[in-house]
Amino acid sequence: MSRSYLFGLLLAAPLIISGAAPAQVHPLEGTSWNVAKVQGVAVPAGLTLTFAADRVTGSTGCNKFWAPVDYPVPPAIDIGAPQSKRLYCMGAMSIERAYLASLETVESYVINGETLKMLMHDGDVFIELIRAK
Repeated sequence: MSRSYLFGLLLAAPLIISGAAPAQVHPLEGTSWNVAKVQGVAVPAGLTLTFAADRVTGSTGCNKFWAPVDYPVPPAIDIGAPQSKRLYCMGAMSIERAYLASLETVESYVINGETLKMLMHDGDVFIELIRAK
């Protein structure tokens, strides 16, 4: 047996013995979306949302933002308080405020094909998104 083969076995032994398996990736992790509606109102193009392992990022159409995210057992989701740049964009600030506030409010989600619906505790759709191409 070669040294590299034996070294590989030694590295893998703790995983084999403990039965540890790689953690499953959450269904939203690594996906990107374009926002279609916020609180039932259609929004202009440019609002986005991307899910990473420990945070979400995106654009409000004016400012870029980021927020911590926790992925409890699907379909639950917990997005923390978003942080963003503070540029002022004429006519876009009310949409930005509604979008960022809505992210903190959602508690679960439903994916149906290319559509993501983020829901409040009572099941009302708060944000509707379309998968980014």
